[in-house]
Amino acid sequence: MKTSIDDVYLFTQTVLHGGISAAAEKNQLQRSKVSRRLQELEKAMGCQLLIRTTRTIELTEHGKRLFELMAQPIEHIQQGVRLMSQYQHKLGGKVRLAIPAALMASPTLTAIIDEYTSSFPDISVEIESHQESVDLKRQAFDIQLLPSMVKVNDDSYVQFSLLPYRSHFVVAKSYFDHHPAINSIEDLAGHRLLTNRYNADLLDPSLPIALRSDDLNLLRSMAIAGNGIAFLPHVHAKPALAEGLLMEVLPNYRHPQQHLTLIYPSAMFLPNKVKVLIELFREKFG
Repeated sequence: MKTSIDDVYLFTQTVLHGGISAAAEKNQLQRSKVSRRLQELEKAMGCQLLIRTTRTIELTEHGKRLFELMAQPIEHIQQGVRLMSQYQHKLGGKVRLAIPAALMASPTLTAIIDEYTSSFPDISVEIESHQESVDLKRQAFDIQLLPSMVKVNDDSYVQFSLLPYRSHFVVAKSYFDHHPAINSIEDLAGHRLLTNRYNADLLDPSLPIALRSDDLNLLRSMAIAGNGIAFLPHVHAKPALAEGLLMEVLPNYRHPQQHLTLIYPSAMFLPNKVKVLIELFREKFG
């Protein structure tokens, strides 16, 4: 779809006058027509330009770039619009991810990022640690991963479930040389519990937590050292269990199943570079 310079002009009017209604009034157009033409402009360019709220509008990163172009001569504007449209389809540029600290050292995440950056060397990747839902559009993130118990702050975001998992209690055998045996959940009240912020919400509030950390490697290491009972995702404790460094506590107790949620702002305006990464996540974590 070809980008209309008239629609770009209407976009500029919307920004200058602070909203769609004001732009419609200044240009003697119906509000619905201005709104429709802005949607057509976004569709033609393959990216979201405006964040619409009930009272005002905000510019996305793409919107800011387009608005800055409008100070240039017309031939520069046309070239800039064309380059912005092409940018959405090329496998280059930057991709930004928001990921919990607990996943940073995950072998699967490492494998995904390694494969992605090796396959597409023209794409740079930025990964930031975020434990709660972020505003993907305003903070210019392409993708976020979160455990399922974390509420996503915008219901319009696309959410896809990945990697179902359960957590369990693990401990070093040596721990019981100096601590009483555990036969029920209630017995945990007399022990040092180690867990992260997400799993803490699955535990009875009356149980004492000696350490709460987003670093799963720290929790596992402390459990191996005999410094407490760690409540960890099974996949994270599995290697230490296989090596005999840890043993399971209350193995017949079933904790609620959780999963990771893959979140991205919109299915309509996905650049190819983000589509490819999403498919990798679905393949490896699916």
